[in-house]
Amino acid sequence: MVKLLMSVALIMCCSAFPLAAQQVRIQPAQSSENTTYQYYYDLLQLVLTQTADDYGSVDIVVIDTPLSQSRGFSMLKADLLDVFWAGTTVERERKFHAIKIPLVGGLLGVRVPVIVHDRLVEFDAISTPKQLQQLVACQGAQWPDSDILEYNGYRVERVITFQLIYSMLKQQRCDYFPRGLNEAYAEVNTKGNESLMVYDKLILHYPLPMYFFVSNDHPRLALRITQGLEALIATGLLHEFIEQHETTRGMFPLSKYNNSRIFDLTNPLLPPQTPLQNQELWIDLPHPTKNAAALVE
Repeated sequence: MVKLLMSVALIMCCSAFPLAAQQVRIQPAQSSENTTYQYYYDLLQLVLTQTADDYGSVDIVVIDTPLSQSRGFSMLKADLLDVFWAGTTVERERKFHAIKIPLVGGLLGVRVPVIVHDRLVEFDAISTPKQLQQLVACQGAQWPDSDILEYNGYRVERVITFQLIYSMLKQQRCDYFPRGLNEAYAEVNTKGNESLMVYDKLILHYPLPMYFFVSNDHPRLALRITQGLEALIATGLLHEFIEQHETTRGMFPLSKYNNSRIFDLTNPLLPPQTPLQNQELWIDLPHPTKNAAALVE
C-alpha cells in the first residue's frame, strides 16, 4: 500500500511538472553573409513541428562553436551535434545516416558565379568551359564543390572560412564564387556586398543534393526527420517552402534561366544510391537545351 501511494505521488509530481522538451543541437551560421542558414533552420523546425504529435516536442539548440564541415561531422560523430546539413559524398554517407531527400530540390548543384560588377563584360564573353577554366574560383576548403570543380578541370582557391571568401572576391584575389542558385541572391543582397552581382547568364551544373545528416546512433531522430520530409513532399509543401522562403524566393521564376549558358560537370563524389530517378525530389531548370560543350575539354 505504501509503495502504491508513493507511485501515485510520483505520477502526480511528474504531471505537475512536465518533462522538458527534447533538444536537437545544430550548427551555427558560418557568417552574417550565410543568409541561407535560416532556410535550413526553418525547414528543420517545420519538420520537427510536423512530427511533434508522434515524437514529442523539440527545442532546437544552436551551438556556439564556429564549424568547418570537417569539424561539424566530427562533432556529429562525437554526439556533440544531433543534425548537420551539408552536400553529400560517398564517404559522408558511409559514416553517417544521410536522410536522402534533397533539401532544396537539388538546386544546390546549380551554381551561378558571384562576381564584382566591374567584370561583367569579361564574363559576358565566356562561351565555353575552357574559357572559364582559365579563371580562379573561390570555394570552401572542405566543400565537395572544390573537389568537383578541380576534377572537371576548373581552378580553385580553397578558403578556410566562408566569410573570408567574400572578402577575397571583393579584393579580386579570386575571379568568381560559384554559389548554389538557392544561395546566391540572398547573399549578394546582404549589406556590404553592393559591389557584387549574381551572374546568372552562366550556370555550372552538377548533381549535389544537400541532406540532413544524423549520427548512426540516433535512428529514431533520423526516422522522425525522414517522415517529416516525406510528408512535406507528399503534400507539395516542400516545393512551396522552397519557392516562398525569403532566402530562396529570389531564384524564381526558373524561366529566367532559359537563355543561360549551362556547363555540365561530373560529380565523382556522388553516391550511386542517390535517388536521381525520383522526380518528386528534384526541381529541374526548364531549359530546352544545354551547352553541348559543357563537359571538360
